[in-house]
Amino acid sequence: MRRRRLSPLVGRHAELAEISAVWDDVCQGQAAGFLISGEAGVGKTRLVQECIERVLARGGQVLAGSSFRISSGGLPYGPILDALRRLLRDRSAGSLAELAGPRFTMLDRTFWPEAADAPEAPDGDASLRQARLFDVFLALLGQLAEQAPVLLVVEDVHWAEQSTLDLLSFLTVALRRERVLLVVTYRDDEPAAGPLPAALVELLRGVFMAHLPLDPFGAGDLGLLLTQLAGNPLPAAMIDEIADRSGGNAYFAEELFEARGLERPDQKTEVPARVRDVVLLRVGTFSADAQAVLQVCAVIGRRIGYPLLATVAELPEKPLLAALRELAANRVLQADTGNAYRFRHALAQEAVYSDLLPGERARLHARVAAALSERPQLGDRPRSTATAVVAHHWEATGDLPRALAAVIAAGRAAAEVRAFREGLTYFTRALHLWEEVGDDDAADAGVTRADLLAAAARCAHDAGEHETAVRLVEDALTATPRQDVVARALLHEALGTYMDRVDGARALRAFTKAYHLLATSDALAERARVTAALANSLSIRGLYPDSAPLWEETLTLARRAGRKREEVLGLKTSGWHFAMHGEPETGIGRMREALRVARDEDDVESICLTYNHLSLALDFIGWSADAVATAEEALRWSVDLGLMFPPMIDMLDSIVLVLYRNGRWRQAEEVADRLLASHHAAARALMTFVVLGELGTARGRPEEAAQQVKQAQEQLKNDEDPLDHGLVHAAAAAFAMWQEDYETAHAEVEAGLEVVGAHGDDQQAVALCVLGLRIEADEAERRRARGRAGASEDVLRHGTALRDRARSLWQGMGVRQRSFPEAAIDAAMGEAEFARLLGGEPHPEAWGEVAAGWDRLARPYQAAYARWREAEELVRKRDQRAAEVLRQAGEAAEQLDARALLREITALADRARLDLGAQPDAPSAEPDHPFHLTEREIQVLALLKEGRRNREIARTLFISESTASVHVSNILAKLNAANRVEAAAIAHRLHLA
Repeated sequence: MRRRRLSPLVGRHAELAEISAVWDDVCQGQAAGFLISGEAGVGKTRLVQECIERVLARGGQVLAGSSFRISSGGLPYGPILDALRRLLRDRSAGSLAELAGPRFTMLDRTFWPEAADAPEAPDGDASLRQARLFDVFLALLGQLAEQAPVLLVVEDVHWAEQSTLDLLSFLTVALRRERVLLVVTYRDDEPAAGPLPAALVELLRGVFMAHLPLDPFGAGDLGLLLTQLAGNPLPAAMIDEIADRSGGNAYFAEELFEARGLERPDQKTEVPARVRDVVLLRVGTFSADAQAVLQVCAVIGRRIGYPLLATVAELPEKPLLAALRELAANRVLQADTGNAYRFRHALAQEAVYSDLLPGERARLHARVAAALSERPQLGDRPRSTATAVVAHHWEATGDLPRALAAVIAAGRAAAEVRAFREGLTYFTRALHLWEEVGDDDAADAGVTRADLLAAAARCAHDAGEHETAVRLVEDALTATPRQDVVARALLHEALGTYMDRVDGARALRAFTKAYHLLATSDALAERARVTAALANSLSIRGLYPDSAPLWEETLTLARRAGRKREEVLGLKTSGWHFAMHGEPETGIGRMREALRVARDEDDVESICLTYNHLSLALDFIGWSADAVATAEEALRWSVDLGLMFPPMIDMLDSIVLVLYRNGRWRQAEEVADRLLASHHAAARALMTFVVLGELGTARGRPEEAAQQVKQAQEQLKNDEDPLDHGLVHAAAAAFAMWQEDYETAHAEVEAGLEVVGAHGDDQQAVALCVLGLRIEADEAERRRARGRAGASEDVLRHGTALRDRARSLWQGMGVRQRSFPEAAIDAAMGEAEFARLLGGEPHPEAWGEVAAGWDRLARPYQAAYARWREAEELVRKRDQRAAEVLRQAGEAAEQLDARALLREITALADRARLDLGAQPDAPSAEPDHPFHLTEREIQVLALLKEGRRNREIARTLFISESTASVHVSNILAKLNAANRVEAAAIAHRLHLA
C-alpha cells in the first residue's frame, strides 16, 4: 500500500493505544476487530490512516477499501474490490491466482468475471457458491496472514450494500486464530435505514469485535489541531469561535479555518455555520476551470479515474491538469492509487453535488453514462460494479428506457458475483421501471417480464428470502404463456427448490409437475435438470424406491445432453442405490466413475459430494480397507485444496464417521478438530458430534459426551435424513445406557426406530434393535445382581419384541443382505443379547462368532465388546480360555483408549481372578482431564475464566506470550469454542478448571 505523509494525530491517543494493544494480540495469533463510529468529519479516517502507518511500519500488511454512495442498489462487494485492487497493484500482480496460488482463481472469476483466463465454474447451488466465495476470501486472508499480520479496513459501511455487510458479518464469526485485525468505520449521524442497523447488530455480535465511538474534540484538542494547520499560535478568540461553530468536528473546523483565510481585510465575511456553505464558500474562490472540473468530479463520485474525467470534462489536457493541481493544492482532491483522484472528504463531494441545479446534474450524469457505456474500461472497475455505476448514472438522467437496460445488466452482474440481495434490488427496480416505460419500450431491453420475475426470484432465494422467491416465481408462472412448456417446467422446478425450505410436500408436487411437463420433450438438458431435482427431493426424504429409476433416467439424459453435473449426480446416486440394494460392485463402480467425471471437470462441490457418499457406501457394505483408503485419499485432496465450505464440511463429517467405525479413533479426532475449527461446523457437522459423543461415552467422559450429543440433537431439528436421526438416537441411547439411565436409553431407541422404520432403512433398524436388546439385557442383569428376578415382564416383553423385529428385518432384506454384512453380525449379536437377557445356560460360542464377524469388518471396538461378553460366558462355564479372550478384549480397548469398556474388562478379571498380564488401564503420564486437556492447558483455562489476556497469562505462568497464545489456541480447538469467552463459559459450566 502506498504511504503518504500525514499531519500529526491530535486527540485520539487513547483510541490509538487501545488498537495498538489489540494489534499485539493479533500478531500472536488472535483475530480481533473494531467498529469505529462517529459523525461525518469527526476523524475516523484520520485515525484509520494512523493505524495503517503504524501497521506498515511494524511489517504488517494492509487491505483497505471504502464504500461510497450511489442511488439505491450499491456496488456489489465495492470496498472489498477496492481493497483487492490495491493489493494487486502494491504486489505488482495481475490476478489473485498469480499472487496467492491457483485455488484463488474463484476470486478472480467472481470479482473480475470478464477476465479472459478465468474459466466458467460449473453450475451448482448458488447459496453454496456464495458460501464458498466467502470461504475462499477467508482462506486468502489466512494465507496473507501467515506471511505477516493483516489489517483489513472497510470504511464508510453506512453506504455499503448487503453483500459487503454479509461478508463482514461472516468474517466476525469465521476469523478465529488468523492474524487479522478487522477495522470497520461508519457514520452514526446518518439515518438508520436499509440493511445497516441489522448489520451493525450482527457485526457487534462478533465475539472479537469491539465498539470504538469517536466523540468531537474538546477546545484544547481543537486548538492544537488548528495551531498545527496554521503553523503558528492562533488567537484564543479565533479558536473559541471555530470550536463553537464546528461543534468540535475536525473537518468542519478545518474548513472554517480555511474559509476565514479567504476574507479580505476590507470586507468582513460572516462565516456560515453549516459545512456545506463553508465548502461552497471556498469553491467559489477557485478558477472557473477548477469549479467546472470539481462539478464533474462530484457527479462521477468519491473516486475519480483520470481517463474518465478527461473524457467527460470537455477541457484540453493542459487546463484540466492545471485545474486538478489547483484542487489538490486547496486540499479538496488528493491523489489516489493508480491514475485517479479522490475527494479528501465525502462531505466535500456531497456539498458540491448538492449545489448543482437539476438540469446540470442530468446533463453531467448523461455524459458520464454515455462515456462508460461506450468505453467501460474508463470506469477502472470490474464489470460487476461498472454496470451498477452505469445504471446509477442513467437513472439520474431520467432516460427510463436506457435506465431499464442498465439496471437489468446491473442485476445480472450482481448475481454473477453472488451479491444476491443487490441482484434482487436491481431486478425489483427493473420491474418498477418496466411499468413506467411500458411494454413496447421495455421490449427493447431484450428480456420478458417473466424473465425479470424469474431472475428476481432466483436472487431472492439465494439471498435467503424464500417466501419472496416463491411469490415472484408464481408471478413468473402467471406471466409465462402455457405453450412455453420448457419455461414453465423450469419455473416449477425453481418453485420446488424455493419451497423446499418452506413446505416439503408442496415442493415435491412442484418437482413432479416440472417432470411431467417435460416427460416427452426434446429439451434434454432441461429434462436432465428437472429429473435430477425430483429424484433428489425423493431421496432426501427417504423415498428411495421411488427415486431409484429417476436417477437412471437422469444419467441417460445428462449423457445425451452433455450435462456433466447432472451426470455426476446420476452416477453417484444411482451408484448409492445399487450399493445399498444388493449390487455393491455395480454401485461402487458407478460412484468411482462419478468421482472421475467430477475431478475431470474440476467441480469441487461434486467432488466433495461424491467422496462423501463413496466413503460411506464402502464402509456400509463392509469394504473397510477401501473405505479407509478412500477417506484418506479425500483428506489428502482436501488439504491440497485448502478450503472449508459447506460441501467440504459435509464430506469431512462423513469421513469422521467412517474412520471412527473402522477403529481409527485418533485419526477421526484429528479430522474432527480440523472440521470444528470452521464456523460452518456448528450447523453441519452432525456425524462429527455423534462420533465425539460416542467417543466421550467410550472414554468415560460423561460431561463431554453429553455436550456433543446435545449438539447433534440440535441439528436434527431441520434434518429429514433418516440415517442422521438413527445415528443421533443411537448415540444418545448408548450414552444413557452407560450412565445406567435405562428409561432414557429405551426411549431413544424407540424414537430412532420410529424414524428409520418409517423410511424402510432396515439395516439401521436392525442395529437399533440390537442396541435396544443390549439395554434390556443390561437392566435384567442389574436386577439379578440386586437379587431380584432377572427379566421383569416389561423387560421380557420389550426384549422379545426387539429380537423378533431384528430377526424379521434381517430375514426380509433378501438380496439386500449382500450389501450389509454388518446387519448379519448385528442380527447374530441380537440373538446373543437376548440370551443374556434371559440369563439361561452360557453360550460363549455365540459371542465368539460375533467377535470374529466384527474382526472381518475391521470393527475393533465392537469386537472387543463381544469378546468381553464371550469371556463372561466362559467364566460362567469355568472355561480356562476366559483369560486369553478377555486379554484380547483388554488389549483392543486399551489401544482404542475405550476406558469405560476397559473398566468393565478389568472388573471382570478381578471378580474372576484372571491374570491379564500388564494392567490395561495403567495411569498415563498426564492426569486424565476431559477434552484431552493437558495440565498446563488446565492452568491456562483457569486464567481464561478470570478474563486474562495472553500477556497476563504469560506473566502469571512465567511463559512467553507466544507459548500462551499456542495454549489458548489448543484450548479453543479442544473445547470447540469459537473464542475465549465461550471457552471460559464451557469451563465454568463443566467445572474444568
